[in-house]
Amino acid sequence: MPVRKKELPDAQWLDALRIHLRAMHVALTPGLHQISDPPVDEQLEYYLLPKDQMHEFKPLHTAAKAVKHVKMINYERPAISLSFYSKHKYSLKRDISPAEITAHLQSRRDELLNKSLLEQAGKGQLRELKETDELLKMVRSHPERFQACLSNYHHYYRYWYCTYRYFDDPQTMKTTTLSEHMLKHTGRVADRVHQKLNIIFIDPEYIMQPVPYSNDNKLIDRELATFSHKIKCGITTLYLKES
Repeated sequence: MPVRKKELPDAQWLDALRIHLRAMHVALTPGLHQISDPPVDEQLEYYLLPKDQMHEFKPLHTAAKAVKHVKMINYERPAISLSFYSKHKYSLKRDISPAEITAHLQSRRDELLNKSLLEQAGKGQLRELKETDELLKMVRSHPERFQACLSNYHHYYRYWYCTYRYFDDPQTMKTTTLSEHMLKHTGRVADRVHQKLNIIFIDPEYIMQPVPYSNDNKLIDRELATFSHKIKCGITTLYLKES
C-alpha cells in the first residue's frame, strides 16, 4: 500500500488511498462487459481493481476490523461477472410506550423551538411547533388515547448489494455466485460525513467476455484458449499451437 493507516489521520489516509485506487480502477460498460446495473448513488463509493493487485491489499484484509472505512467485497474471489441491486432498509417498532412518545415529541419540539429562537424557522415549521406543543400536552394528559409506532420507513435508506460470480475451482472452471452488502457514507457527526469506500476485484480476462454456464462449455472454452493460432474460415475456426 502507498500509505499505512497508522501514519495518517483517517481523512488524509482515505484521500491518499483514493489517488492510488483511481489509478488502478478498471472502467466496465454494461453490454460490452459482464457487468449490469452499476449503482448511481452519491453516497456509494467503489472501485474495480484487477486481480493481480490483490496482494497489495493483504494488510487491509488481515486488519479488516481495524479498517472500518474500507470494505473489500471479494478479496481472493475475483469476479468474472458483476451485478448490483438495492434494498429499502428500515425498522418498525410497534407498541410504543407513552414515555417514548413524549420523548420523541419533546425532542422535535426542542429542535423547532431552537430554530424559532434563532429566526431560522419558516412558517411551516412554526405551525408544526404549535401542533407539536398541542400533541405533547394531549399525550401527557391522556396517554391511554394514543397508539404509536416508530419507523424510519419514509427516510428511504437504500442498502446496496454487489452480486459477483467467480471461479470456485479454477481447474474445472466451476463457478459460484455470492452477494455482499456495500458500505455507504454514514451520517454527519459534528458536520462531518464519515466516508467509506468499497473495493471490488475483477478477473480482467473473463469479465470482458461472456462466460458459458455449462461445465462442458467452460472446459472447451479453457482448452481452446491454450491454442496460440486461430484461423477462421466461414463459420469454422482452426485452433493451432505447437506441441
